[in-house]
Amino acid sequence: MALFEGANSAVSKVERRAMARRIPWIAGAFVLFALPFWAGAYPVSIVTMIGFHAIIGLGLVLLTGLAGQVSLGQAMFYGMGAYFSAVLTMRAGLPGWPSIVLAALVTAVFAALVGLAVLRLRGIIVAGVTLTVNLIFFYLVMSLGAVTGGATGLSGIPRLPYPSTLSYSAFMFMLVWMVVLTLLIFSLNVARSRSGRALRVLNVLAGGSEDTAQILAINTMKYKVSVFVVAAVFASIGGSLFAHYTRVIEPGTFHVQLSVVVAIMVIVGGVTTPWGAIVGAAVMIGITEVLRTVAPIVLGGPTGAYEMVAYGVVLVATLLFLPEGVCSIPARIKRRRSRGSH
Repeated sequence: MALFEGANSAVSKVERRAMARRIPWIAGAFVLFALPFWAGAYPVSIVTMIGFHAIIGLGLVLLTGLAGQVSLGQAMFYGMGAYFSAVLTMRAGLPGWPSIVLAALVTAVFAALVGLAVLRLRGIIVAGVTLTVNLIFFYLVMSLGAVTGGATGLSGIPRLPYPSTLSYSAFMFMLVWMVVLTLLIFSLNVARSRSGRALRVLNVLAGGSEDTAQILAINTMKYKVSVFVVAAVFASIGGSLFAHYTRVIEPGTFHVQLSVVVAIMVIVGGVTTPWGAIVGAAVMIGITEVLRTVAPIVLGGPTGAYEMVAYGVVLVATLLFLPEGVCSIPARIKRRRSRGSH
């Protein structure tokens, strides 16, 4: 009897600890989703933009942090989602939700074809090829003016259906962050799953080897293409939501520079954890907003002239002092405390 009581006591302690760990996250989610009701339009728009970048970054964390595949083409998939959804709603008259789904499906098929061709290569060559494909997409959008609007882009993109009790900006804020949290949970589960373990085996960036994976009878091409497609679909969904949020898109938004910024973002946040995408997005958008305020007054120039310089400085500082990203700070503090206690 005492044995059962002891077991029950141990279980209850575990449950209490698990609940205690969940409380900060529940409180954080409550504050986040309450933001549109107590904050002004400007902070809501900033946090919404963080959400869009986090969606792209979550896909890149799976692709690079988990599978070790370096891609500089995520802006292309983001743009595909935006343009396909916009064109389907504006030109074909489809409702917004089916357009987002169709855009994601088209992006998935295209990403599978690109992945089958590109992921046979290894290392930095993959990054170079994906960057080139991103450039081809940019110039193709510029050339197809009758469909895409060319250099001027598309405006007047229809809004998604939303409840009359909310403003459209509040609705989109909640929708974007619901997508972020859903993709975050999905990414964390993938990282812990059998597929995640297989991807880590072939992750060259983390000391893995494709040769080792093949010896273990892991179908390396299948896993690499699958995660490449998942990352592309993440970006496509984000792009579609972005198009219906801003209601205006133009090719410059989806240039290679965005792919580079997203790559820097996940490195700064922490490429080995899905949380790094959200933290990195907050850091990069925060830098942009600070420069937007400071640059014209202190530096005497537009924000764009200094953005990439600031991003480069932050990237170098991260690689020198926090090679595992900002998300590694709590673990570092914990390690130092444990050393100090001994």
